[in-house]
Parts: sequence; C-alpha cells; structure tokens
Amino acid sequence: KLIFLDLLEKFELSFVEHKGLAEYCKSKGLLYLCTPWDTESVDNLMRLNVPAFKVASADLTNLPLLKHLVKTERPLILSTGMSSEAEIISTVNFLSNEKARFALLHCNSTYPAPFHDINLNWLSALKNIHPLVGYSGHESSLLKVCLTAAALGATSIERHITLDRAMYGSDQSASVEPLYFKKMIATIRKIEEALGDGIKRTYDAEKPIAKKLREHLEWTC
Repeated sequence: KLIFLDLLEKFELSFVEHKGLAEYCKSKGLLYLCTPWDTESVDNLMRLNVPAFKVASADLTNLPLLKHLVKTERPLILSTGMSSEAEIISTVNFLSNEKARFALLHCNSTYPAPFHDINLNWLSALKNIHPLVGYSGHESSLLKVCLTAAALGATSIERHITLDRAMYGSDQSASVEPLYFKKMIATIRKIEEALGDGIKRTYDAEKPIAKKLREHLEWTC
C-alpha cells in the first residue's frame, strides 16, 4: 500500500468529527467547507448544510461527481491543476449548461509547486474562459505568490494551513502557519483597497497641493 494512503487513513475524519468542525466554525463566524471525492461524501456534507463545495483538481473532469454536485444547487469552487485548457473549457461548458454557480482556481498541483511552473500570467487567460478566477497556492513561499495573485485580480485565494511547517507530511512545506495566514489576509485587504475601482478621479487631499504647486508654477513662468 502507498505511504500517502496510510497517512490519509490515519487522519481520516468521521462524520461526527466533521459535524464537530462545522459547529466550531459556526461558533467562530467561519464558513465550513469541505472537498468531497465521491457522491456519498456529498450527501453526508449536505446533512451538515454546507454553503458551497470545493472540487479537487483531480475531479475537474469527473462529470458524474460534478453532476451530483450541481443537483445540490450549492456554489462550486473548482481547482484546475493537472488539467489542460481543453479540459477546463469542457468542464466550464458543462457547468454553464447545467446553470451551476461556480468559480475556478488556477493552481499547480505539485507539492510544493516550483516557481517556474506557477505561471500566474495564466490568470488573465483563464478569466477569458470564466470570469470568476482565484488562485490556489501550493508553493513553499509563505506570501509573495499569493499576494501577487491578488494584485493580478484573483477573486479568491486558497492556501493550506498548518500548525508547524516542520511536521511530517507532504502538505507541510506547501502550507502556511497561522501567523503568516493572518498576515496574508491583512495584506490582501490592503491590496484590494489600493487597487480601487479603476476609475480616474481627483481626490480632495490632492486639491490644496495642486493649488499651491500650480500657483508657484504660474508665478515662476
């Protein structure tokens, strides 16, 4: 048996444990989401009244699972790692025809993802396929790539979180610790504020500066 399957089974959560997590998230004002890998998991998560579903990269082309998810009428967040452009377009067309509400996440499914394979410039091309595009980061960098993705217009950011990057497991080096996760969120909010709405305008704070400098220029001329 493969080692990573042993690891997954070791940390597999029961329905009761998922219910406890959902209740804890609610007590903290957080949305509880989960990634189902089969229809039975979808049905169990519906018992917890999840507000949306995350779809793993491996299941982007799993039409039977996607069809079952569409029937829940919940929004879907789909990672696009490992998929070709043609496969992404095919799934987007399928979900659009099914009148599903969904967003895509650009990602590289390597853990950790090497910088030369991240290709953040693909975000703009992906928006031509579907307007709602975010970024799922699996790189070892704690903040830089995700912050750049936000500046490039990603509508959502996903990062794995860990208590300690030195812990055993394939995800640890591709995850961020709570302090950095908090810092990432705060910085992204500042980036959103700085990006603005793209409409050119003058600002009240500039008016006295403009008046003073332009009067000076007129006098010197």
